[in-house]
Amino acid sequence: MLRLPAKVMLVAMALLLTITSPPSRAQDALSPRLQIGINLLPAVIAANNGMATIDSSKKLPIYLVYRDNEHLAILLKQSLARIGKIRKRTIEVQTIALDELLALDPEPFSTIFIAEQLDKRLPQLIEFSQQQRALLFSPFKGDVKRGVSTGFRVADKVSPLVNLGSLKQSKIQLKAFFLRIAVQHE
Repeated sequence: MLRLPAKVMLVAMALLLTITSPPSRAQDALSPRLQIGINLLPAVIAANNGMATIDSSKKLPIYLVYRDNEHLAILLKQSLARIGKIRKRTIEVQTIALDELLALDPEPFSTIFIAEQLDKRLPQLIEFSQQQRALLFSPFKGDVKRGVSTGFRVADKVSPLVNLGSLKQSKIQLKAFFLRIAVQHE
């Protein structure tokens, strides 16, 4: 067996790691806030009282909205698509650019998950989601205080976070048990 000098092995390993490592955008998908958010999203959707009024044969649209990073939204879609159904309704997950979403007339009981921070564009999406009665979820710190209807807070445990004013504007009513465990922002 051929043995290579240690320096050559180190260079070869470094090159191999560079070639096989995912792009930096993919590393964003591994951020804890995005993973927690995408895992918590089905529970938030299931807590929507309005779900009982829709036909169980209709699909539940979930939009993963991005500003610039479509690759990140695609990675999140793969994580969410594994769930398949929420309250016996098949989910339909779609990645979509913010501008495309704002031009849509989404299906009733749509959910919008913010896949990357929107900064100055966030108020526009909040207004849109309220007008469309879509449940808006953000995994980013401070977005619920800015008007996003749902998110989460990390302290000694992860807790759902809701903006009661935004939910009221959107005419979305969440189940009482969910509101009891959620941290509420008014």
